[in-house]
Amino acid sequence: MLEHVGEDIAAITDSKSLGAYLKYWHGLQNSNAAFFNGQGETLLERNAALVDTVLLRIYDLSVQRAGLEFPHAAGTVPAIAIVATGGYGRGELAPYSDVDVTFIPAHEDDSYLNAIIKDMFQSVMDVFLYGANLKVGYAYRYIGDLAELDHQTQTALLDSRFLCGDETIYREFLSTFRSRLLTAHFMFNKWAERETVLQKFGGDTVYGVEPNIKEGSGGLRDIQNAEWIGEARFRASLNRIWTVLCEREFIQEDDVELILQARQFLWMTRCAVHIVSGSARDALTTEKQEPVAVMLGYTDSADTPAVEKFMRDYYQHVAASRRISRQVITRCLDSEISMGLGLASVNRCLVVTDCEAAWKDAALPLHVAELLHAYGLRSTPALEEKINNFIEANPAPLDPSLSGMVFTRLLAATGVSTMLGWLEERGAISWLIPDFGPLMYLIPYDAAHDFTVGAHSLRVVAFLDALRTETEPKYSDYKKALAEVAHVEVLLLAAMIHDIGKQWPDQAGHAEVGAKAAESISLGLGWDRDRIDKLMFLVRHHLLMAETSRLRDLTLDETVQQFVSIVSDTDTLNMLYLLTYADTNAVGSGIWTEVKSKFLTELYYRSEAALAEKSDDATTPAFVPNLARQRERIRRQLALRNLPQDIIHEHTRNLPAQYLLNTPLEDMYLHIAMVGRLRETYQPIVDFRHEFGSEYTELTLVAFDDPKPGLLAKITGVLYAHDVNVHVAQVFTREASVPIAIDTVWVDFRGRPLSGAKKAEVQESLQRVLLGELGLDDLLAKHKKVPKEQTIYAAKIDDASSDRFSVLEVTAPDEKGTLFRLARLISSLGWDIHAARLSVWGSRARDAFYITDAQGTKIQAEDVARLTDILPMTAFTKRTLTQVGRGQSQ
Repeated sequence: MLEHVGEDIAAITDSKSLGAYLKYWHGLQNSNAAFFNGQGETLLERNAALVDTVLLRIYDLSVQRAGLEFPHAAGTVPAIAIVATGGYGRGELAPYSDVDVTFIPAHEDDSYLNAIIKDMFQSVMDVFLYGANLKVGYAYRYIGDLAELDHQTQTALLDSRFLCGDETIYREFLSTFRSRLLTAHFMFNKWAERETVLQKFGGDTVYGVEPNIKEGSGGLRDIQNAEWIGEARFRASLNRIWTVLCEREFIQEDDVELILQARQFLWMTRCAVHIVSGSARDALTTEKQEPVAVMLGYTDSADTPAVEKFMRDYYQHVAASRRISRQVITRCLDSEISMGLGLASVNRCLVVTDCEAAWKDAALPLHVAELLHAYGLRSTPALEEKINNFIEANPAPLDPSLSGMVFTRLLAATGVSTMLGWLEERGAISWLIPDFGPLMYLIPYDAAHDFTVGAHSLRVVAFLDALRTETEPKYSDYKKALAEVAHVEVLLLAAMIHDIGKQWPDQAGHAEVGAKAAESISLGLGWDRDRIDKLMFLVRHHLLMAETSRLRDLTLDETVQQFVSIVSDTDTLNMLYLLTYADTNAVGSGIWTEVKSKFLTELYYRSEAALAEKSDDATTPAFVPNLARQRERIRRQLALRNLPQDIIHEHTRNLPAQYLLNTPLEDMYLHIAMVGRLRETYQPIVDFRHEFGSEYTELTLVAFDDPKPGLLAKITGVLYAHDVNVHVAQVFTREASVPIAIDTVWVDFRGRPLSGAKKAEVQESLQRVLLGELGLDDLLAKHKKVPKEQTIYAAKIDDASSDRFSVLEVTAPDEKGTLFRLARLISSLGWDIHAARLSVWGSRARDAFYITDAQGTKIQAEDVARLTDILPMTAFTKRTLTQVGRGQSQ
């Protein structure tokens, strides 16, 4: 395999032999012996030179082979430059560092150049990766791409080095690159990136026990960042940057000597760690410190081991590196840096340096906010005075399209809530969107809201913005949805203006009026029709998902189908889900609860699945589940838990499709076990569960069903007696010769799960009341729950939304026992309750009950009068009923 080693590389013509050549010489010059023989001082340059030699040979061979394919181009210098970048470009190539190469063709779609690039790429992989086990990073860059490069790519190109090809192309590329390098953008982003990386490597301290030579505080990256930021600030090359910094008095000559010594020490240490590890390792771990110390020539003395001497020198060097590099970076960032548009950063404050140029910027307030946020700059009273003067002189944007473009960019940026807050205080939001201004002073006339309409809207934006940097697992569903939003600016603007219609109360519905205003606003911003339509939809339907998740039975297929008939695509679903989460959170303290989150997320995932099943062909019939197959699948799975087949068959045969399609298998197993205990003891069986960290308890009760309606009223009455709050109730009946009720309620006690003592109290009372040993009224009296009539604001029956049930929706004052009193009244009318949901909003409670009559048929809408006849109503409700007629819905 090594037949070519020792031979002149010009005689090698195949990749396998080149790989053997590279592997041999790379191993030889990066061996312990070579290091000890004094080659360590030049190892970085020697490695770079070896790679140069191999890449030049690969280039020559690729050009020769391409010339055979394109004879007309043979003998000419190809219009392409091959460039070394990164550490390899600086000639600082540690033994196992990546080799970064960039191809710069003069133009695209050139078959000859493409043939060279393709051949070189394959050869580089064969020689470096497969032949010598060295990693190679490669890139293609065109001069036309330079305006779109991120700062990591700009960094790699900043210290690039020409290898081969047409040097004229490289010089033109480098000249264009440096002329287009945005000094401020590069400098501030480079430092922000460095601060982020430091947190991943033990923070900004040099005295870690196992420091990272490259990324740790005071490590090579600190020195390189000082060089890169200095290069960008003064447009100086790497080989002159420390001289330039001295000339500009940003640093003293003594400090230059110290930091260059530190850099040399760190490079040798890094090379030694690579050699000891046999791979690209930069952590100076405790087990490597001693062999590295020996490799670097440290020896034991009578009182101090070699490793202690080495680590003492290491800490001294990195401490000097950190101090000096930070001094350079700080002085560069504090110096006057032009931002364009007549603006500059001075001591990291944004100032106007050219009033005439600034005044010509039609979007000046927006650009200022963008710069302040993007680079972490501070505002000043003088700057804010100029912004105020600008807005007074230009009461409306002179160039709406430019302002709209900048504002759209702001909406899409992380940290938008901070920018919007600054703009609102300066009056710039009202300057851009006049209809938003009145919202800041508009009282919502809703006791649930803690803030004005405008302040609430900005809080909605803040909750969405915070998701971008949130790390807690409980927000993972929202973060997933946010990552999938196609146009985040649409979501953020919807958050900002979703309640804009509230300032026109005399018109029909604030959501519908707001949607029309949203159209006008987005047209003014220059948006395309697709984004405008999405924005209008979100404003028009911003309450839809909240109300559906809180007041509708999500286990019913028709609930989800009705919802997705309105929310018809996944992108809109994601945005509405996020808007609902943020809108509810922003209302005020105590409004958002874990239970609301649970059911909102359940609706989200059920809807996502329904949308995935939706056929593009509108004539395709809706999916109808095969219940026989579902029952059989459940039986097989439950049989694996060693349950008798007859018990499994009885359970699955006697429960409705709604139960079979929506109940988790582990819950079914629990229910079967509870039914067994019920039959053995003739005692109602109560089970309490709550997930770790959750704020509520899931209470399941299995009991022989009452022949008359009223079981839920008894359950909620017992819970009311013990001051337990009920959020949702789900009721199932196992139809058989002796019906068995399986009821689940989600509850909490003072905003927390039920304690052990509270569970014991509730269980005992439930069993005694259901067995008839204790009257419910007696229990309520014992706990000083004084009987009272239930006042309501409104009631209506929806007999069209569900195939099996009517939905009774009652709005009432939020008082203790409201759900119990309503459940008792509904049962007194002979109506069965199959599910109940409670949503509290400020001082109002909205309760939704899924009901049928005693024969299991739906209740007609006009039958709501039977309920309202026996319920006392507020004066407001009575006046409304008189105006619209008693039989109509409220």
